[in-house]
Amino acid sequence: MKFFILLFFAALAARAAPFSFNSIERWTGSGPNRAALIVDWHDGTRPHALAWGFRFENGATGLDMWNAVTAADTGLTAVISNGRPSDINYRRPSRLGGIDLPGTANHPGLARWTAYTFDHDDPGIGAWHLWTSATSQGVYAQSNMTLTADAPANIPLAHGSWQAWSLATNNIPVPPAAHPAAALHYPFASRVESYTKGGGIIFDTVTLQTQGKMVFFDDPATALGRPTVDTTGDNKGIAFTTSVPVVPVYGAFRHFEIVSLGSGGRLVLDFERPVYDNPENPHGAAFIVFGNAFQNFGGNREWLHGDPANITVGATCEADGGFVEVSHNLVDWHFVSPVYDDPNLVGYADDFAPTLGRVYDPANPDTTTLGAGNQWWGGATDPTIPVDPSITPADIENMTVAQIAERYRGSAGGTAFSISGLPLPVDPDNKMKWFRYVRITPSHPYVFPEVDAVADVSPALPVDLWRDAHFDWLENPALEHDTADPDGDTIPNLMEYALGRNPRQPEPPALFDMRHYRASDGVDVLGFTFTSNPDAREVRIDVIRTDDLRAPASEWTTHNTRRVSNTLIEAPVTGERGFMRLRIQYE
Repeated sequence: MKFFILLFFAALAARAAPFSFNSIERWTGSGPNRAALIVDWHDGTRPHALAWGFRFENGATGLDMWNAVTAADTGLTAVISNGRPSDINYRRPSRLGGIDLPGTANHPGLARWTAYTFDHDDPGIGAWHLWTSATSQGVYAQSNMTLTADAPANIPLAHGSWQAWSLATNNIPVPPAAHPAAALHYPFASRVESYTKGGGIIFDTVTLQTQGKMVFFDDPATALGRPTVDTTGDNKGIAFTTSVPVVPVYGAFRHFEIVSLGSGGRLVLDFERPVYDNPENPHGAAFIVFGNAFQNFGGNREWLHGDPANITVGATCEADGGFVEVSHNLVDWHFVSPVYDDPNLVGYADDFAPTLGRVYDPANPDTTTLGAGNQWWGGATDPTIPVDPSITPADIENMTVAQIAERYRGSAGGTAFSISGLPLPVDPDNKMKWFRYVRITPSHPYVFPEVDAVADVSPALPVDLWRDAHFDWLENPALEHDTADPDGDTIPNLMEYALGRNPRQPEPPALFDMRHYRASDGVDVLGFTFTSNPDAREVRIDVIRTDDLRAPASEWTTHNTRRVSNTLIEAPVTGERGFMRLRIQYE
């Protein structure tokens, strides 16, 4: 996405907040020293650069870091030739079988993107270049990265240093991103630590009707991996052979999708690694619990897998209550509360917000998986993105299922929980609190909560944290699109974000201050000063220029402009006339 404003000699510089060791979630190795590896594919995705951390003893090299990181994260692969990696590819962590990965990458404008949204492929053209930094105390700065022709085996690692492999498809070296994203672990509970089957658990009535078997909801393995994307018909209004997306009024309900705790039951799930209280997680949420709660839509009506724009919901969510606790060691347990609940109260599993299996996208329905009759549902949602936890069931009363699904913004729903106030250990590598185990128990002897999945929350892109701060979840999501102008001041959202403006408050469209002066090196220049948003870390702002207004876009260039500071660009006067454009685009 790019924006241009035509100016008579205008410019701006962008400032990026630092990415540091404390931002990284995947660490490997051991020793007193720390360094970090970045890989940047420059492939048009967001984020397109990922970072891993490495602990090491004195004497380790860049190749040692590469080998350790790729051994720990098998999704990162490459061919090593002459001591340098090539054909670098990345696959997000997932389990074999079923739908684990979100399909939101195929739905721009309808979903939030995170490091869990995209795989990254080497296109087979261009070259990978190595950029390094000296000791920096663990703070990354693009400006400190230096291109090197040395092989990583010949580069001793220094404590606090960074190495980045950056792909240039035209073989002209391109520096790595100003703000990479932390590479993520597999984001779902992956092992059943223990399960105590309580009393009163029922059986799957559809299985009884169609197979003559009484199969109970007592398989704890159904709570592993992502929440259900598609369930089946209920053998009443919808044939049981039909694949039906899980939606807020029709939750997962089969014995192979959810496990019931029953009266006095207990379920303990293991992530098999730390789940962090990352400060860049949206809404301060650390993890999300999914059950089979659903929003009531009145009377005796049944969901018939039809047009979601024709079904309006009520003000209540049909939910069961399960206490949720976390632990780092199976000994010290701590009750957690929903993010926006009373901190003195215990939160509940199998509660609002109901699960949404697929993105609502009638322009691009998934007819391959769901058949030609599907006219509304696209790719799988992302269970690592929480719905705004301040929203209640009453807030969505009188909305249609389609409107609710749009407001999920690619999220799979679920109940989000915070751990920020808990006395949990802090990881020495990134200074974040963490836990590993989740325990769920019934909140009342006569309440039998069901569990579909538990997910780790993905850190948000800086632009999405900005959107959360300026746009209400209940509003039409189209208002927060990059090209939208909700305050009507002719400045679209992406420019408002980059320039540090308020997208909900009309401001004068003047975006810069221009002065004509002689620079310190004696060159006659026009200097352009702008405000900028220091948190707009994934956006680059440039001035491009031409001496002929009729020139095609390919001939507008940053040549003969120079970035003096974060808020000043100088343009040497080169002739009697000149034209400049302010260009704002994602890196």
